[in-house]
Amino acid sequence: MKKILIVCFLLLGMQAYSQQRIKLQDADTGEAISYAHFVYQNQKGTSTLSGEIALEFVPAEKLHLSHVNYGKLEIESEVLREAIESGVLVLTQSYISLLPATVIARTDRKAKSDIMKVRTSDKLSHDAGDFLSQSAMIGGIRKSGSYGFDPVLRGFKYDQLNLVMDNGLSASAACPNRMDPPASQIPMSMVEQVEIIKGPHSLRFGNAFGGSIHFKSAPASFSEATKAFGRASGSYESNGNIFRTEALAGAKGDFYNFGVYAAYSEGDDYEDGNGAKTPSGFNRRNIGISSVFKLSDNQSIKLSANNNFAKDVDFPALNMDLREDDTYLVNLAHKITFKNSGISSLSTSFYGSFVDHSMDNLTKDLNPRMVNAITLAKTKNYGGRSEASFQLKRTSLFAGIDYKAEEAEGNRTREMLMGPMAGKTLQDNIWQDSKISKMALFGEYHFSWNEFFFVASSRLEHNSAKSREKTSEFTGVNEKNPDNKLNLSASIGATRDVSEQVRMGLWLGRAERSGSLTERFINFLPVDVDAYERIGNTNLKSEVNYQLDYNFTWKTERSELGINLFASVLNDYISARIRDDLSPRLATAPGVKQYYNIDKAVLRGFEVFWYQKVSASIYHQLNIAYTYGKNKDANTALPEIPPMDLRYALGGTFCNGKFHPEITVRHALQQNRIASNFGESETPSFTIASIKASYNFSEKLSLMGGVRNVFDEAYYEHLNRSVVSSNQAIYAPGRSYYLTLTINLM
Repeated sequence: MKKILIVCFLLLGMQAYSQQRIKLQDADTGEAISYAHFVYQNQKGTSTLSGEIALEFVPAEKLHLSHVNYGKLEIESEVLREAIESGVLVLTQSYISLLPATVIARTDRKAKSDIMKVRTSDKLSHDAGDFLSQSAMIGGIRKSGSYGFDPVLRGFKYDQLNLVMDNGLSASAACPNRMDPPASQIPMSMVEQVEIIKGPHSLRFGNAFGGSIHFKSAPASFSEATKAFGRASGSYESNGNIFRTEALAGAKGDFYNFGVYAAYSEGDDYEDGNGAKTPSGFNRRNIGISSVFKLSDNQSIKLSANNNFAKDVDFPALNMDLREDDTYLVNLAHKITFKNSGISSLSTSFYGSFVDHSMDNLTKDLNPRMVNAITLAKTKNYGGRSEASFQLKRTSLFAGIDYKAEEAEGNRTREMLMGPMAGKTLQDNIWQDSKISKMALFGEYHFSWNEFFFVASSRLEHNSAKSREKTSEFTGVNEKNPDNKLNLSASIGATRDVSEQVRMGLWLGRAERSGSLTERFINFLPVDVDAYERIGNTNLKSEVNYQLDYNFTWKTERSELGINLFASVLNDYISARIRDDLSPRLATAPGVKQYYNIDKAVLRGFEVFWYQKVSASIYHQLNIAYTYGKNKDANTALPEIPPMDLRYALGGTFCNGKFHPEITVRHALQQNRIASNFGESETPSFTIASIKASYNFSEKLSLMGGVRNVFDEAYYEHLNRSVVSSNQAIYAPGRSYYLTLTINLM
């Protein structure tokens, strides 16, 4: 008996010795990942409180992991072998993969991941709105040929979308016509990835009424020894003589990471496919810093500051051009993590953006020139948030409080040159020194039940608005001050892996949004798709969006298919209607429209994504997006809804991964569902093709070149505004050659 026990203990010892122990660790915080379930051939278990799992390595076998915060993961055999050697397997939290989300990226799809990075060459983009529009599901309202593109997602736009950077930082357009939309203020050189949450299903970082676009900078890394890093990129585009450059230089050590960013872009008028010149000159520079310091092993503080400066930007669709736009963005964040505690981390940040904007018509070719107009405007967007993260055995909770304020002030000066008012100078108070304040409590709860992963999100927001300089003509139309609003938004959804290849998700959300600064306080200015002047309405009800999303994903080793369906019912939808009793301030405006609430509107549509690896070197992919919008009260189409968009790409990877050619074809259908009461006209279909290729000479040096609009097609987007005082839309650039050189020393 004694010998038998000895043999048993020896066998147990041999088994324990043959098993390898790996610590599961979070990529951002370095914390251990507890209660992760794993399946490895016939081995099963759960990670300990210290994040450890024990298994015996089996060649060519995949490790399957499951966790409420990380989703379901497959770890390839080679990755697992490296983890066994190092003793650590690093995972990235994938809350995003549990939500109806897309991560915009333009990179080769080598790895199966929901989080994909922005390539270094993409950081040259001088306008984030233009970068976003390279996705089929995002359109862009364009009033200039090369600058200030306002994203439209599933028919939602402007304040219906929550656009932020690094958890809260945003900007408010100082120009009433949004020459400087929030997307134009995002410094792409500092962006690592862009997460797009479709629908009102993620409410942690603001009121995502119709969706959220979250720009994220790279998480800081540290080094035991002082290490310098940097990169530099430059590009030239033939059509419009567009020159872009950006660079980063920095250093890091065991407790700090400091970087200085800079970018410069300029361009001139381009030719469309008909050979006609389109005014599209612009000049843009950016400089910023990002610094992270470790105060201790579990505390860090981050400071980022950025200055954007644009000048002499042509806006052929507007009565004025941008003369100067000087914007500062500042973000200060502190994070502390806890071990062996129910609370995992506490994050607090304060942020602000300050826009100083000037525009005029002094360089416009006007005949006759009836007035010289100059507008000076300023906006402020500032606030803070504090969020606690609780990581429990099979659940996680995010809860916090935030505050955000938006302020706008500005005046238009009109020097009358002709008519009975000739010689007089008039002042128009366009923003009436208005302010909106939002104080909110928010929470997001992740939990699993059987094979379902759930996310429940809610936000209770107190919204107050006021104007400190109301004009007499405005108070004549709006006698009441805006009421304070209490807006409740909530969402719940679940995903389930039906099999190893198929995942499905269903989401139901309700979001409530009060009127914006423009919708409440704009004072006799043409700021929308038609030429009518707009006046705000202080008595607007809050918009309410009831939205249902269904997601289907099928993945294999060589293919991936994603289908997203959505339907929205919008109550008290904010639109505008003609006020026959009001006269416009400018003779060029046909009349005045005031914002008001439509009882009911609907939006519905779908997105399809398909990717297939044809061989070891060749892939192709297809993207399709479509949205249908209707004003149920008037039985008419909603304005500014892009048509169905189809995009196909065929590419490959050759020469040991160094050479990447790609051909893309895009087809947009005719848009004949138009809102004629907003001056929209039908848009013809078009098809364009582009070719690009990149070559990586080494890890540090790469070259990319290509041809956009190969066949020199003359076309324009449905969301392109018409050239001022005409029905002619702004045509897109014709054929254009470009070349990009990147040096990467990261």
